[in-house]
Amino acid sequence: MNYRFLSGNALKGIAAVTMVIDHLGAVVLKYYVNHHFSELSGTQIDGMRVLYRWLRSIGRISFPLFVFLLVEGFFHTKNKRQYGQRLIVFALLSEIPYDLAVYGRFCTWERQNVLFTLFLGLVAMETAQRARVHTELTGRRGQTYGLPAGAFFALQCLIFGAAAGVAYLGRTDYSYKGIALVAVFYFFHEYRGAAALAGACLFMENLWYLPAFILLLFYSPNRRRKKAAGGRHWFYLFYPLHLLVLAGIARIVG
Repeated sequence: MNYRFLSGNALKGIAAVTMVIDHLGAVVLKYYVNHHFSELSGTQIDGMRVLYRWLRSIGRISFPLFVFLLVEGFFHTKNKRQYGQRLIVFALLSEIPYDLAVYGRFCTWERQNVLFTLFLGLVAMETAQRARVHTELTGRRGQTYGLPAGAFFALQCLIFGAAAGVAYLGRTDYSYKGIALVAVFYFFHEYRGAAALAGACLFMENLWYLPAFILLLFYSPNRRRKKAAGGRHWFYLFYPLHLLVLAGIARIVG
C-alpha cells in the first residue's frame, strides 16, 4: 500500500486553509475583542481567549508546509529567476494588506510579511548552489577540484546564516527561524524523514507544528493533478487578497 498520496496542490491547500484560520484569530477576533473589551463579560472574554488560542494553534501547521513547498519548487522549477521575481513582487504587493490586517495601519516597519522570509530563503538556496560552481577548479586532465566537503558545508551554512541575519534585522515573519527551516529542508531534500524530524526538533517549543511535519511524510513528488492555466500560482494572489478581506471584516465587526 502506497502511503504517499498527497500532491503539492493538496499540501498547498492545507497550508492555505490553516493560514486563513490563523489569521481569523490574529486579525478578526483580536480586533473585535480589543474594540469591544469593555462590553464583554468575563465569561465571554475567557471563551474568546480559548477560541483565539485554538485558531492560532491550528495556524501553526501552515508555515512548515509553505517552506517545504518553497524548497520543492526550488529544486524542480525550470526558471529560478522567474520564481524569485514572483516572490519579491508579491511580497512587496502584500506588505500594505499585511500591515492593514495585522496592525491596522497603512504602513509600519514593525514586522514584514512572510513572503519576504520565503524570498530570502530562496536567495540563500540559489547562492548556496552557485557557490559550488564558483569554488570548483578544473585541472589539466579534466579533473574537478573543489573545496573539501566540510569546508563547502561550512560555506553553505554561512550563506544561510547571512540570510537569517537579514531576516532578523528586517523583522520578517518567522525571522531567522524561518530561514533555518529552509536550510533544514534544503540540506535534507533527499531524505524526507530526516527533514521532517529535524524540522520538528527546530519547532519543538509548540507541538501544533508537529502535524505539518507528519504530513510531509505522505507527500508524493510524482503525484500530479491536471491544472488550469495559472493554477500553480494562485497563492500569490490569494495571500494579499485574503489579508485585505480579513482587514475589511475586522473593521466591520469592530
